[in-house]
Amino acid sequence: MGEVDPIIRQPALMIYGERDVIPQAENLADFVPNVEVISLDCGHWIQEEMPEETNLAILGWLARQNAI
Repeated sequence: MGEVDPIIRQPALMIYGERDVIPQAENLADFVPNVEVISLDCGHWIQEEMPEETNLAILGWLARQNAI
């Protein structure tokens, strides 16, 4: 198997819950340089805790990528 580039170069979206017990990755942009980070006022289960806000964040990001 050949060398694997550890850098994700595609556009990416990371949605964090501000009250999640798992901390945000401080070096995320080092490995995913085209990442957009959105934080919501919730815990770990963002889809359950804030479904409308999560969907709006995803749809907004997809629109900015000209994907919808």
